[in-house]
Amino acid sequence: MTIWRAITCLGDSALLLPLIAWMAIWLFLPPTAWRDGRRWLLAVAVCGGIVVLSKLLFMAWGIGPPGLNYTGLSGHTAMAILVWPAYAGVLARHGSVRVRAISITLGAMVGAGVAISRLALKVHSPSEVWLGAVLGVAVATWFLRGLAASDTQAVPRHTWHRLLLAGGALVIGLTCYGRVFPSQYVLQDIAVWLSGHPNVFTRRMRLG
Repeated sequence: MTIWRAITCLGDSALLLPLIAWMAIWLFLPPTAWRDGRRWLLAVAVCGGIVVLSKLLFMAWGIGPPGLNYTGLSGHTAMAILVWPAYAGVLARHGSVRVRAISITLGAMVGAGVAISRLALKVHSPSEVWLGAVLGVAVATWFLRGLAASDTQAVPRHTWHRLLLAGGALVIGLTCYGRVFPSQYVLQDIAVWLSGHPNVFTRRMRLG
């Protein structure tokens, strides 16, 4: 496995979906207010939903921004830029301002690494990666701002609570890292079913 493939695995749904679910479960556990869990699920739904919609619109009907080398937003990029800074922010939530800033920055660097890996592996065009990155940054910022706003009312968790969050993520990483979720094939089947066309639109068809 090359370094870029190793990095891009950090943005695969096979890893991120279990981590997203684990964060949601943890955020809904006492003493955290349920609104943090709801905010997290909404952030994931908006980010993932826009990515899926962009891909389906292109694959089913060839719809996309004119003049761009585009087949839909980069899901690896968008979701990695959302999940890793959000996870870091939640994990360091009750630390000092410096600790939180460093943690979120490290999470953002992981997301940026995934974005760069998609370009290095030539899986996505620059426009697809940039649009995915903009989406991920916007949703992650919204989630983290809401998390910071509710910090004054949040009850600090014991150390073992944070260890539980970190330990669960470690187990997920050891179990799921390197696996590939067949999202592209699933979306292709859905696009064919929605459009009634025998095949999906491809990058070659758009450029041609």
